[in-house]
Amino acid sequence: MTVFVNNAELRIFNGAKVIDVLRAYYRNIQLDFPEMAPVILDQFGNIIEMDGEVANLKRIYTLESEVLNENEGYENF
Repeated sequence: MTVFVNNAELRIFNGAKVIDVLRAYYRNIQLDFPEMAPVILDQFGNIIEMDGEVANLKRIYTLESEVLNENEGYENF
């Protein structure tokens, strides 16, 4: 199936969880998975969990933890 992370298109296996997609995304951009996992948002700005399911053509976005801490919390877009 096809999933988009930060607008980057990824091909991933059916039944993948958010954590699987993130691992593939970081491999794709040739970076190590961060020590402190990013906050994951769906296309509506809702926080989703690492064990959440993804569907074909789903769009998710990462929000680095440092940005979240600087803003003293998170509010939906």
